[in-house]
Amino acid sequence: MRTGRLAAVVLAAALGWGASTAFGAEVSPILLNYKNLDLASKATVSAGTTWVPLKTFAIDMGYSVVWNQASKTAVLTRPGRQIAVTVGSKAAKVNGTAFQLARPVRIVAGTVHIPLVSGTGALGGKITREPGSGSLSISDETRFTTATVPNMTYWVSLHTGEVYISRSASGKPELLGKLPLIESPYMHNLVIKTMAPGTHLFVLSDYHYAMFNNFSNVYQAVIRDGKIVKQMDFHLMAPAYSEDPKVSSTQLYIRDDDSVQYINGDGSLGRLYDIEALTGQGGKFTVEYAAPDALILRFIDTSHLYLIQNGTDAAVNLNKELVTPEDWKDWEKSDGQDPYVLARMLILTKRDGNRLTLTYRSLANDKSRTVMYSLSPE
Repeated sequence: MRTGRLAAVVLAAALGWGASTAFGAEVSPILLNYKNLDLASKATVSAGTTWVPLKTFAIDMGYSVVWNQASKTAVLTRPGRQIAVTVGSKAAKVNGTAFQLARPVRIVAGTVHIPLVSGTGALGGKITREPGSGSLSISDETRFTTATVPNMTYWVSLHTGEVYISRSASGKPELLGKLPLIESPYMHNLVIKTMAPGTHLFVLSDYHYAMFNNFSNVYQAVIRDGKIVKQMDFHLMAPAYSEDPKVSSTQLYIRDDDSVQYINGDGSLGRLYDIEALTGQGGKFTVEYAAPDALILRFIDTSHLYLIQNGTDAAVNLNKELVTPEDWKDWEKSDGQDPYVLARMLILTKRDGNRLTLTYRSLANDKSRTVMYSLSPE
């Protein structure tokens, strides 16, 4: 008995899959396309085989999952690949062709689990062990990500930018269109928001930090009745700062590097703001606050805030309008890349009706100031 237990530990260690959790060892980190998944904390190991929760793993690999309780069968679907597995059986089907798992699918603590290595092969990935870290690395060339709303599922390939849609939980994916995707090693998050029956707001986003900068790569689309009505994307590098928005936006919008398009509550397209035409300023910007009657932007080069009110063509440089004349001498040519400036920039902190409350700190003496701006009634 003792010899068999030792052999199991030696085998698990030799394979690099970690030892059984029953033996007190931890499962090695599991990476998917270089992203650290949380699968290791949910995995179990027995007799040299690592087991992972089927649904969690399948969704990470870009599959939708349909479960049949009567037959205890799960059907996993993504563009170009459909897999069926059954609890208690090693026999699986991949696109209708027989595929043999290393161990029978099983239920652990009420959750369906599959063997990691052969399960990865069934799902279309390849798994290796990283010699230096001991991590388990899964590569999946198609890199699909998926999101579901009632009666509809979307997929995006982070390799090709192709967007697919299925109009039922178990329906076949249909090609909807293609995003101008800039291929990146980073995984993107896909969110689908229902705005009206048959109308969805699609947002595929990658936000990451590197070398003291925040990077944003975001692709958005308004989709109505299975067709793309409007599509925009933007790509932004901005100095990192920890100041989060104090006032939440109340207006849906999509944007690119030059303009902001409002989206009405019923999913129809609202006003399109041409930022350079309205402000007279070129360059990269962030949207700090969006409401039906007001849009506030921050230009990266200077960190200045600009206000555009809906229904007008006027844009106000809030820095110039609100800081004191003495402070404006410093802020007029402020460097939006300077951490000292970023820590003192003008920030919207409160909205009460038509009154905006903002704060900033003087660049000369670091004195904190609170200023007000009243929006004109419509």
